[in-house]
Amino acid sequence: MSEPNLPDELGDASRARLTALADVLIPGGSGLPSAGEADVAGQWIERVLGANPDLTGPVAHVLGIDGAPDEVLAKLRSQEREVFDGFAFAVGGAYFMNPAVRRVLGYPGVAPRRMPAAEGEAEYYLEDDILGPVVERGSIYRQVPA
Repeated sequence: MSEPNLPDELGDASRARLTALADVLIPGGSGLPSAGEADVAGQWIERVLGANPDLTGPVAHVLGIDGAPDEVLAKLRSQEREVFDGFAFAVGGAYFMNPAVRRVLGYPGVAPRRMPAAEGEAEYYLEDDILGPVVERGSIYRQVPA
């Protein structure tokens, strides 16, 4: 099997191979979907590779190796640990990006947090009196129709 150029092309054969390999890493069970059921080889791997292009090399390398998925991964794990780790990281990332997986786990994702003002921040913004007219005007309130 030739090594695909992942940024440009991830065809059906490569996606099928990726699904088979990913299912060895994440077989599913206990109410969780397998990697294939979570569509790791679809939009999620594209997002992972888009967010971290450094993972393209290990994923492409693994997809280019012929053999049974479990044997390929076992050989990589013992002989090319860095490639195996990169591939496993990409697959794991794609798996946990799927909202359905996060829902089953009860993890909604990271919510935005309100950051408190840093010491001296207010003074910095009031320094050149850019907000002076707003402060002078006072608050404006309009009754909203019910």
